[in-house]
Amino acid sequence: MSRQQMISEAKRMGIGLTDAKVLSIDPYFVGNDKEIEAAKWAAGLWDRVMAKRKKALHLRGFHYAVMSLQTVKPDGKIYAHEDPAADWGMLTYSCQMARYLGIGTWENLVDFKHPDPNDYNVYEVNSGLENEGNTDVVASFEGAVENFVDNFISQIVKSSPRYADSYYQTYHTEVWCEKGSMGFVIKPMCQKYHACYQSLVGQASVEKASMSCRRALKAAQAGKKVRIFYIADADRYGRSMIPAVARKIEFFTQSENIDIKLTRICLTDEQIEEYKLPRTPKKDEWMVELDALEAIHPGALGKIIENALKPYWDSEKPAIVREENKRMREAVEKLLNEKVRPSLEKAFENIDLEKLKGADLTEVIDNDFEAPEPGMDVDEDDNWIYDSGRDYWEQWKSYKDYKENNKEVPV
Repeated sequence: MSRQQMISEAKRMGIGLTDAKVLSIDPYFVGNDKEIEAAKWAAGLWDRVMAKRKKALHLRGFHYAVMSLQTVKPDGKIYAHEDPAADWGMLTYSCQMARYLGIGTWENLVDFKHPDPNDYNVYEVNSGLENEGNTDVVASFEGAVENFVDNFISQIVKSSPRYADSYYQTYHTEVWCEKGSMGFVIKPMCQKYHACYQSLVGQASVEKASMSCRRALKAAQAGKKVRIFYIADADRYGRSMIPAVARKIEFFTQSENIDIKLTRICLTDEQIEEYKLPRTPKKDEWMVELDALEAIHPGALGKIIENALKPYWDSEKPAIVREENKRMREAVEKLLNEKVRPSLEKAFENIDLEKLKGADLTEVIDNDFEAPEPGMDVDEDDNWIYDSGRDYWEQWKSYKDYKENNKEVPV
């Protein structure tokens, strides 16, 4: 039913609009003129931003992208000019309306706040023969012989003399960030340069600092120096995080002989100026969020991290060792192909394959066997909060009953 039909049906049943809603913003009841206007406004902005970006974006990043455009709101005022917090709420509401009403294309809108699920479900529901056993045994054997020689040579080649190339890194590096939403940028760079990525939600706890010190001690015992690069918003809170975590690390490592240094690499005043990032008033100061940098200049944060980590990654010496390992491996492969391959190939030349021709795997199938059809029914009670088998008003009553039976109990 349409929104108006839903309202009329509720009215006919003697149910007021407020009570007919299950949620304060109920998707079944959205669609008035104001909500449609907000949805079209948000969808148009999204298309405008994504036409240039080509990468996924989360809502907070969209907020800053909209700010950078000096966008006019439906009320005629500039977005985030007078009250950024209120306009942020209006933007999230408008995006919600657009998705409920099916206005716009939102495939590249992602949620970085919540982790992705680990889905172990099996989605195929089927029965019958999965493999019919139609195998040419002779052809398979001939292929196996050919593969045997190649695999045997390859296996021996893996035993070629080899110098270690993974122990030349004399620095242990870490990147800390106060926001988990930036992990999609930071993590790939940490993987590339084998750095530790520490995601935070706000200021680092004593436990996180203590864990870092244990990693630093382990690195020092391996003969490494430790360098930590911190990323935080440009506000009073973000700036205070740096000395706070540094002091904790200093305290926990005071009795250890560790070469450890920590600095802030983002967001700095210079970066704010260089990238012309929008400032947001917060209490009695201006602040700039990390989300603004990635939203307006995709890839810039990754480059900042790479510029910090790259000098501490020794790529030259391992490359020299890998080149020598490659030379030795190729020499071993050449030796085996000249000395071993001819003898192995000759050994398989005169094998009698006649007996293999009578091996028909399909003979084992019992034609009288019938695989059971998929399907089972669990003896369920009716205590489900939502059941798609109910009609609309039966389900509505289930929601209301649930709320009535789960009210907060006063102390």
